[in-house]
Amino acid sequence: MQSPHRLQWIVLLAGALLSPLASAAEAPHVAGKPRIGLVLAGGGAKGGAHVGVLKVLEELRVPIDCIAGTSMGALIGGGYAAGIPADELEKFLVSIDWKRVVGSQGRRDLEPIEQKRSGPTYSNDFEFGITPNGLQVPAGLVNTSNVEDLLRVYVARARLETDFDKLPIPYRAVATDMVSSSMVVFKDGDLATAMRASMSIPGAFAPVVLDKMILADGGLVRNIPVDIARNLCADQVIVVNLVELPADPLKLQSATQLLARSMDVMIIANEELQLKSLNDGDVLINVEMGTITTADFERVPETVPLGEAATRKMAAALAKFSVPEAQYLAWRSGVTQSQTMEGKLAGVRFEGLERVNPEYLAQRQQLKAGDPLDIVTISEEAQRISALQDFESVSYRLDGDRESPTLTWLPHEKRWGPNYLRLDLGAYASREGDVTFALYGRHVRTWLNPLGGQWFNEVQLGGESLLVSGFTQPLDVAHRFFVEPRIAFSRSLEDLFIDDERVARYTFKDFGGELDLGANVGRYGQARIGYVYDERETGVDIGAMVLPEGRHTDAGMRFLAELDSRDSAFNPTRGVAMAVEYLQSDESLGGDRDWERAEIGLGLAVPLRRDVLWLTVGAGSDLDSDLPGDRAFAVGGPGSFPGFEQGEMRVDKYWLANTSYLWKVKDLLPIRNLSLYAGVGLTGGEVKSRIDDGDDGGLYGGSVFLTGRTLFGPLTVGVATTSTDSWSLWLSVGRPVGHGTILERGVFR
Repeated sequence: MQSPHRLQWIVLLAGALLSPLASAAEAPHVAGKPRIGLVLAGGGAKGGAHVGVLKVLEELRVPIDCIAGTSMGALIGGGYAAGIPADELEKFLVSIDWKRVVGSQGRRDLEPIEQKRSGPTYSNDFEFGITPNGLQVPAGLVNTSNVEDLLRVYVARARLETDFDKLPIPYRAVATDMVSSSMVVFKDGDLATAMRASMSIPGAFAPVVLDKMILADGGLVRNIPVDIARNLCADQVIVVNLVELPADPLKLQSATQLLARSMDVMIIANEELQLKSLNDGDVLINVEMGTITTADFERVPETVPLGEAATRKMAAALAKFSVPEAQYLAWRSGVTQSQTMEGKLAGVRFEGLERVNPEYLAQRQQLKAGDPLDIVTISEEAQRISALQDFESVSYRLDGDRESPTLTWLPHEKRWGPNYLRLDLGAYASREGDVTFALYGRHVRTWLNPLGGQWFNEVQLGGESLLVSGFTQPLDVAHRFFVEPRIAFSRSLEDLFIDDERVARYTFKDFGGELDLGANVGRYGQARIGYVYDERETGVDIGAMVLPEGRHTDAGMRFLAELDSRDSAFNPTRGVAMAVEYLQSDESLGGDRDWERAEIGLGLAVPLRRDVLWLTVGAGSDLDSDLPGDRAFAVGGPGSFPGFEQGEMRVDKYWLANTSYLWKVKDLLPIRNLSLYAGVGLTGGEVKSRIDDGDDGGLYGGSVFLTGRTLFGPLTVGVATTSTDSWSLWLSVGRPVGHGTILERGVFR
């Protein structure tokens, strides 16, 4: 017996719908034969076996009069009912990029630059809404926009038919109403939405809300909907059951394991009731799935042959449903329907928005009246809209004339918005006894006005404590230009070294503000220039006095330009990050010290099959000004020069270059691109004008490390040595710690 669903969020997208009292349909029936209903079970990734079953049924010339399915069975069954032959279903299924659809990989590439740089979190992906009723979490852990978009492309033309009895093959799919605890059988409406409702695994995918119903996965009540097929049309049924290996008692020890298994038990119970209702004339196809489980989407292509093999074993029992070739070809011709759509868009509009300005979306979207009616292009646009932080999903309608429809976008704003809270934490430890942590929180209130004004607040506790409050006000509806005032207080504890020996710990307290004028350049670039005012108090916490104590005011201009096309903020596997920063303090602008400093950093990640090559360069200079010691560049640590302790060298000038090769050693969760890499790195550079009067000149070093994105956030453990006989062993978890050079700040953080 199968155990198709797990509480793992990874469980696939699949769809299904059905409404209890379905009337008999007028299917394209072959005269003289009983009406055959095909029943396709749910089962996540295992459901690809249904395509193999359909391929053999076509070889055996078995016409299908109606289809009922749940979850993945509804997805495959819905496509077949829409008129897609088995070979085309197979091409579609094996071409799906499950990492993108379910794992949301590639989503960051579509985000605006401000969204990329506005406080990413590393240790978790949770976002809380601050509502009048307290903190609210999203209804599902997985963003379902890609799932919904896939379904809309999959059955593009069939979506225009709202009566499922009038599809090429009459169809039903099952969902569960979480309000009434009852089964819901969809017989009409939007085919893609119906499929989406059936695959809404509680806790993983957000439910579909229709009227007063909150619809979740149909497997909870009817994973093998035999009775639904009989009510629809079937005199006899062909049932496809996806059989997993028995549960391993050794994997049923913990509370979470037992909780996950409880859903399996519930589903198996309703399956057994349906299987007991089979009659002598019905055919049951048991597909043994072996080690393939519900969540193994990367193994979906392997499931198709399993379905074929299981169906061939039942060829003798299925022979009674076979019809002569001429009759079968006539039936196949009558039900086959292309999902391609032709025509031109009459217009594009947005509907249902309460907070987000529709003109903002209109400025961003790339479709207009007169463009070809291309479902793939519409799909790409839907992905761009859904990547915006304001939406939990995006759907659309084609209204009016089918040859020249109006595209009506239906972006669904987050129900837990517009006040959002993200939390993050990180820790760093080294062989010298450094133990630093960071506990971070960021609050954002979006769309305070029609132009998209946004209030943000940041709090961090740890080695660097900070409190920031600011307001970003776009100056145009397209968010190309903006103004941003902010105030900030920070307190950091930083070690000072002389000849590689730690001699003091200083406290830096800063209070000030900044007023920036900025411009966003596409999705990847941003530049800003502004006035900065900062009062800094410097004091010895413990140890010798290396820097002068006291209070100073630095005020002047700041310029920052950033570029970010990486696929991840931590351990990217492809893309570029670049930053250029110039800071000036001038007495004429309100400071009591005159100095300048400039930095540039560049990082490049190049995929090499399963492995990754990293190239990083950075440089900083005081531009021959009188740079105070407390404003010097702090070089050292894994983010700038492994082998030295964090900020071990404070210098007026530096340049660094690093190349690292990372071998993938373990896929932790491929669907989410969570993997461990073993890496080796070489670093070279030069430092000048050290405040400890240490030796200037060239430096080089090497490092070996294990790093990766895990279920618990980023993890790095490594060891490195340098040409000065320094060496370091470090462990970093979660949010990165350190900000001494540009390679540890901004887009590089």
